[in-house]
Amino acid sequence: MKKLAMLLIFMLIVPSIIKAQPQEEYLLTFSGYLGIGDVLTFGNYTLVLENILNPNAPGERALFKIRDNVMFEEKEFALARGEEYEYRDVKIRLVVITLEDNPRALIRIYSKAVNVFYGDAHERSIFRYGPIKFMILEIKNGTFLARYEKKGETDYRYFGTGYYYWNELSIYVENITNKTVRLKIRAPKYAQYAIIRGAEIAIEKVDFGEIEIGSPFKLTITLRNVGNKNARFISIYLYSREQIREEHVQTILPTITIPEFKSSLPFAAYRESPIKYLEVLAPGDEKTIIFTLISSKNLREDVYPLYIRVEYQDEDGAKKSKEVRVGIPVEDKIRPKVIIEKFEIIPPIVQPDSNFTVRIKLKNIGNAIAKHVKVKVTSEKPEEDKQATYPYFPSGEGTIQREVDIFPIVKQSLLYFSEINATAEGELYFKIKQVQRGIYPLYVTITYEDENGIVYKEESMFGVEVSAYPLLDLYIGNIWESGGRYNFEVYIVNEGKDVARGVTLHVTSEQLELFPIGQRYVGSIAGLDYDSVNFQILNKTIPKGEYVIHARVHYKNEKGQENTFEKDLVIRIPETLTYTEERRYEYYLGGGITLLLIILLWRRKGVG
Repeated sequence: MKKLAMLLIFMLIVPSIIKAQPQEEYLLTFSGYLGIGDVLTFGNYTLVLENILNPNAPGERALFKIRDNVMFEEKEFALARGEEYEYRDVKIRLVVITLEDNPRALIRIYSKAVNVFYGDAHERSIFRYGPIKFMILEIKNGTFLARYEKKGETDYRYFGTGYYYWNELSIYVENITNKTVRLKIRAPKYAQYAIIRGAEIAIEKVDFGEIEIGSPFKLTITLRNVGNKNARFISIYLYSREQIREEHVQTILPTITIPEFKSSLPFAAYRESPIKYLEVLAPGDEKTIIFTLISSKNLREDVYPLYIRVEYQDEDGAKKSKEVRVGIPVEDKIRPKVIIEKFEIIPPIVQPDSNFTVRIKLKNIGNAIAKHVKVKVTSEKPEEDKQATYPYFPSGEGTIQREVDIFPIVKQSLLYFSEINATAEGELYFKIKQVQRGIYPLYVTITYEDENGIVYKEESMFGVEVSAYPLLDLYIGNIWESGGRYNFEVYIVNEGKDVARGVTLHVTSEQLELFPIGQRYVGSIAGLDYDSVNFQILNKTIPKGEYVIHARVHYKNEKGQENTFEKDLVIRIPETLTYTEERRYEYYLGGGITLLLIILLWRRKGVG
């Protein structure tokens, strides 16, 4: 009777377990968001989200294109929320469409299930399918512990008998003993996928300083391409809107409460175009865009919205956009504000070791008189900013030195105005040392007071362009006697800071016969460097004394301009020297006799 009862119970339980196992044909391959232009590859297929149709109307649809890369077949289809499309052995389901920021579609892709394993497994059994790894760690008390791994991600779970859907796997546990597990493992046919994001620009940072009513300010926007394709034809817009709804706006400054902007006037005017353009932004690259604006004088103290919109295309031509809103706090202060309206260097390009003039025009753009205005111009950084780094103006024509190379001609390097209500002008006079070509900084510090004696300070930096030149000179170098003749060398010294190119030297004398004669080519001589040319005096008798030679140098500067200069040089002969030809005859006679003896001996040896 007990055996019959157990048999009846088993016959009732087994069919229920079998019926409980769902006969799913498809398993999940991918679940996630695709933006417009994004590409998803899985198996032999490529899926592209091409566009969002009717994005601002009810029943918007997502337009897709799927390509079979083996059969070279393409299909285009559109899905509404909740709809799915079946293509060969895959299904694509559209879950939802989001329109915030860049429009995106949440999709799920299912592929037909394939059998990975069916049979008895033991502890430490491992099953692999593509990137998926399934391992039985422990069998105990009618359950077993399994580990799932995929691309570095790990998951653990206990299983009893029955049907389970875990991660991408379909697992049917038929029986568990102390040492074995009888199970069936199924996986989606396409278990591996990759998303090619295309171009995607993020607005990472928006910076601005203190903004006063009626005052200019700069807005700095940092863009970064966080996708994996180039973004092209990028446009950045600045504008204000009325009655903006909150739901479709991303706020960069969440701590600021932005009121609705109901005024018919924009809160700021554009000193430049409200649109900036970039040709291309490569993946991972960052670009900073600066807008210059001036706030309206008709505002009240408040926080005003400013909208920033970025429109661009990826390499496939898909159009994308990004929009954010920032809060611009505007303050109303009764105070002077002195700025440099014009900074002029006269002459515009300064020569080394020369004087130049700095002309400054100031303008009070504040709403109160500026008193006791002092303008200090120096080539040294202001004391409180010694630790700061000031970028030099770009120049590829020389190395900028850090020592003080510019100084005032007179001790006065300060302009003073008792008060400025509108504009004021002044001049300062400077001298620059013998320096290399380049751009040299001048630091301008403006201090002033308002009617209550509160001190304000503005700091700026400007560049002085210096065009260097070579400066050649000649000197007599060593004088020595060799072989009964005097020799000397002429030094050609470049005392300037620029290269002298194609240098040639020509030396003549009415008193001395020199060798070599004619023009000697020297070549290039760098700044603060020198070269030399040796000459020999051919005169047979040279009395002790001083002799004048005339030298002429020809050369070119960096710009190819030709220059020539001449100079008389004095050679001092220390003692009288007479060159006699007899010495030569003695040498010739001795050599001839020796040669004759050698010939006679050779002939006698040949005869013997």
